[in-house]
Amino acid sequence: MRQLLVTLILTLPLMALSAQPDHKSGDSQSSKAMGIWKMTDELELTENQAEKFFPKFRAHQDAVDKLRREQRMSLKSIHESLKDGKDVSDKDLADAIKAFEKIETSKISTRVDFIESLEGVLTTSQRAKLMLAPDKMRREAKENIKKHKKSRQRRQKRDRW
Repeated sequence: MRQLLVTLILTLPLMALSAQPDHKSGDSQSSKAMGIWKMTDELELTENQAEKFFPKFRAHQDAVDKLRREQRMSLKSIHESLKDGKDVSDKDLADAIKAFEKIETSKISTRVDFIESLEGVLTTSQRAKLMLAPDKMRREAKENIKKHKKSRQRRQKRDRW
């Protein structure tokens, strides 16, 4: 029973990750640009700080994107099996879990190294804000989606008559 529970807990995030779209569309580029603008605004970067920060930020983003691609590739066989209605073997799942754990650990260590590397570039407050920025941006995006859905529902109700 415990093994089944652990398998379910680990498989659900894996399936969610494998279902994420590929980030090669134009929307991805505009959302990245929006994210950079928001980050600059949130961190209140000076021109000198921005000059030093963004090359490091881009290198960090490239490293994280590479890890995400590796993660998708490591889950591809499981995704294909589930998509085709086949059972996933215990070995395949165990291998995927190990790969998932390794990549997640790499993501965390990459992020920590990045934030630590900014010690001379950003103030302590700015580095703290940088650590909190992804969660804040996700929360704001969710709120915007909720607002959009509500306004769309109001429009649909209004247009029914």
